[in-house]
Amino acid sequence: MGVALYEAVLAVNLVDSWVGKISNQLPVSVNIVDTIAFGDEGVQDLAEIRLNGTDPDLIEKVISGFDHIDFVKASKIDQDKVIVIVGTKGCGGCRSIVESGCFLVSASTDDQGWVEWKLIINEKLQLQKLVEALSGRGIDSRLILIQPMDDRESLTPRQEKIIKTALERGYYDFPKRIGIRELARIFGISTASVSETLRRGQKKIIEHYFKQKGD
Repeated sequence: MGVALYEAVLAVNLVDSWVGKISNQLPVSVNIVDTIAFGDEGVQDLAEIRLNGTDPDLIEKVISGFDHIDFVKASKIDQDKVIVIVGTKGCGGCRSIVESGCFLVSASTDDQGWVEWKLIINEKLQLQKLVEALSGRGIDSRLILIQPMDDRESLTPRQEKIIKTALERGYYDFPKRIGIRELARIFGISTASVSETLRRGQKKIIEHYFKQKGD
């Protein structure tokens, strides 16, 4: 086997980026699909924006009004989703990914304007380089998860703790006795992080069940 690949989840304070700004101004959800270098210091973001009832015509207009935006191209792909390409001249966070060598799998906003990056790296030094680059640009970040890709079958201690707490507090009851927001407050993390952790953990438990069952 070659060198192990790692999967990491990093929460980044990008409230001053177009992603953070639009999430604070409009009730939309943003998922970054890809990011590539653009010019000397800029990037181009390919993103899906879930409208949540927002007028799709507002998206391009609002984003183009932010500082450091070079261009915006938007296209509605279904009733509640728009895909956009945004060229920026000063997105330090996104530029840090490009410079670090980390692979961005996806990125999504939480309700505070922070962005959670799912990353694939081939050595932990790349993640350290990314965090240092963010810090050098004055951008706060916090590590949520890092694990070898081949360890994903078993629950991480974090997943086990959150799922166990959710079970004990009645998240899986009908009707629910606790919701995602309450769980997020207990652990001091975003609702998006709790939701992602529960989905990943539940998937592992289900896969393990059927593997043991032999079906």
